Amino acid sequence: MTSGSGTTTVTEASSHRPAAASAELALAWVFPRPDEPSVGLASRQGTELVLGRDATCAVRIEGSDVSRRHAMLSWDVTGAVTLRDLGSRNGIRVNGRRVPEAVLAAGDVVRLGGWIGVVTNTPGPFAEISPGLFGGAALQAAMAPLERAGRSDLPIVLEGETGTGKELGAQALHRWSGRSGALVAVNCAALPEGLAEGELFGYRRGAFTGADRASPGFFRTAQGGTLFLDEVSDLPAGLQAKLLRALEQREVQPLGETRPVAVDVRVVVASQQPLSDVAREGRFRPDLLARLDGLTVRLPPLRRRREDVPALFSRLLGTVSGGRAPALECDLVERLCLHDWPFNVREIVLLVRRLVTLHGDEPTLTAQHLPERIGAPSPTASTPSSAPPSAGVPAPTGTAEPLELPALMAALRASGGNVARAAAMLGITRQRAYRLMEGQAVDLEALRRSEEPRG
Repeated sequence: MTSGSGTTTVTEASSHRPAAASAELALAWVFPRPDEPSVGLASRQGTELVLGRDATCAVRIEGSDVSRRHAMLSWDVTGAVTLRDLGSRNGIRVNGRRVPEAVLAAGDVVRLGGWIGVVTNTPGPFAEISPGLFGGAALQAAMAPLERAGRSDLPIVLEGETGTGKELGAQALHRWSGRSGALVAVNCAALPEGLAEGELFGYRRGAFTGADRASPGFFRTAQGGTLFLDEVSDLPAGLQAKLLRALEQREVQPLGETRPVAVDVRVVVASQQPLSDVAREGRFRPDLLARLDGLTVRLPPLRRRREDVPALFSRLLGTVSGGRAPALECDLVERLCLHDWPFNVREIVLLVRRLVTLHGDEPTLTAQHLPERIGAPSPTASTPSSAPPSAGVPAPTGTAEPLELPALMAALRASGGNVARAAAMLGITRQRAYRLMEGQAVDLEALRRSEEPRG
């Protein structure tokens, strides 16, 4: 990535090593030099660090759009860290807004001249975790238990919003398992209810009308390997009971057969909404959950790992453009970091494809090339404050994150008007989804009717 600002390097006087993955807050540089060391923000009570291009600055940031003494980091008695403008020519921006000073919290997007950083409590290098699955320390930490459990026979539950990489997680687990059989992926939401049992467990020829030939079913196809059941909570209640029996007995009963067939299959299931919540709502058998829940891994959404967005975007841009990727403007990168990505990696892939299709011949991609919905400043952006949080380093704010109604409407359309599922896709509570819809004339019944099968 390039910024066109004459940028060369950044150094921190106290440390020249890359920040390791830890629970300590850090300012991770994501543009224009994402390989530069993060700036540690762990409590340094009474300390002040000056950032700028002057040789005397504790954190040197070089470039024509950076002032000699651009900004200062300081810590108070509670451990809260404040970023303050030192009268720089271009000022400081936090979460898309120019401010004289701001108390920093995890997830904040910071801009100093042409340099962009993200405040994170999981600093670390961006890497390929498994073929096709890329991420920084946050995703690596989420995947680490999965790798450790790879060669065990534990059943696995993968939870995460749409587009967070659950199928890639299942593929990684299968590789780490060393199992010789195939990985078979099944979208349970797409199984026709009347045929689901036969599709899963198999059937003999003539077992039902239309069964003109026998089928082994997904379980036997995955013999010796891994069966990945995506959106497992969409299985009908009766089929959930038969799945439970298959898991407990390690055998399946094909339709039309008189005897069960033994199977050796590692089962991995996935759900956008926590299965414990689905069970409490009465849509998933608690005994089946107890049988499946050997290890639950929740994959973080992109808005929880904003520091990964520019690196992921650049990698996809290079791939889609055939290695002829345009340069990136600083404003564009800032807006990418500010966007909440309600559909996660799936959304960023489509954005990259759109940009390459429409603007791939441009020497530089700019913010003007982005759709208007990408990267609006957060309504909860940090502002000057004399009363920082009392509990040390601020943590992510959870449901205080910004969420626009268009993102919720897109999730509702994708879920056929199911508010609970749409809320799970966006990582918010169902109550908050209803609050967002108040006074907006959202017709849930029309959305549900649009998903009904047509004769």
